[in-house]
Amino acid sequence: MAKPVFHVDFQQPKELVFNRARLRRAFIRIGQVHMRDARRLVMKRAVSTPGQNPGYQTGRLARSIGYYVPRASKRRAGLMVRIAPNQKKGEGNRLIEGDFYPAFLFYGVRRGAKRQKRHHRGASGGSGWRIAPRNNFMVQVLENRRPWTRYLLSRELKKSLRPERKKR
Repeated sequence: MAKPVFHVDFQQPKELVFNRARLRRAFIRIGQVHMRDARRLVMKRAVSTPGQNPGYQTGRLARSIGYYVPRASKRRAGLMVRIAPNQKKGEGNRLIEGDFYPAFLFYGVRRGAKRQKRHHRGASGGSGWRIAPRNNFMVQVLENRRPWTRYLLSRELKKSLRPERKKR
């Protein structure tokens, strides 16, 4: 699945102090909103057709969507958020046991991908797909929320830079 990235670099003036905690809270908020919207896209209780968002049968896919804001370390600033199905260490998600079927939904499964002793293609022909590819709902959420995300990050970045207090 594609990983859309939004990256901001800036030079911090010496007279300003950067409040990292405030910006981390903004990333947590972004993760919560994107997670909520992605879950709503896959909560439609209908059989999905090729190109549509996956349908809701058991709810495993919807419950597996989570977000993760990593802690800062020596090598990374900790100012990012990952939103995905089956997100390891994710907030608000339940892992999918067994095969990772969001990949099957995104890429699809061809007929005869796994041949067995009693394999038949089908006399009627058909489309050749056992499961035709579905819409990438995570990319759809990112595209729908792009203006809001940029606005929130730029606003919180401005608010997290404040003048340094003068020592007495």
